[in-house]
Amino acid sequence: MERREFLKSCSAGLALGAGALAANGVARAAEGKPELDADKLAKSAYEHFIPGGLTCCESVALAGCEALGVKSDLIPDITLGLAGGVGLQGQTCGSLTGAALVLSLGVAAQEKDYATKKKRTLQATARVYKQFEEQFGATNCRQLCGLDLTTPEGMQKLMGGVKKDVCSKFVDAAARTMTKELVGFQSAGAA
Repeated sequence: MERREFLKSCSAGLALGAGALAANGVARAAEGKPELDADKLAKSAYEHFIPGGLTCCESVALAGCEALGVKSDLIPDITLGLAGGVGLQGQTCGSLTGAALVLSLGVAAQEKDYATKKKRTLQATARVYKQFEEQFGATNCRQLCGLDLTTPEGMQKLMGGVKKDVCSKFVDAAARTMTKELVGFQSAGAA
């Protein structure tokens, strides 16, 4: 999947998700800026991922939403279809798509103008995507984990150690880079 396609798909998914969240009464914790700490957020994502048994996308999205004080029964369920590179098809890593969802919520929390919201969200998501790609040499789930998750063998290997030994690094990196962007929003007065 090309970067442009990734960003386009994230935008479409976020628009759908934002509408669903609004319709289902997303609650925010206390007003004010949340305390964002990369170590805490990465640890939370890991705990959701390994001992918690959630997918990469669910883990990053849930940890990010918790850090932002966003509460909804839809989180992390809204991310389920993004696991394993979108429906286990091995495309964009779920850690990245989870981060994109949270970044969108982080910007949307403060930014009211749609054009500005869209621009800032896409720029932040692109920075996370590029940094991830630079760090790991790929953003494609199948390349990153080396497995075809549409097969029983691929799923068995994932659960047999690849999730913990390999994929947890991607969850950590996405959570940390996402946090850096969220802190940047706070510093600029936008999250």
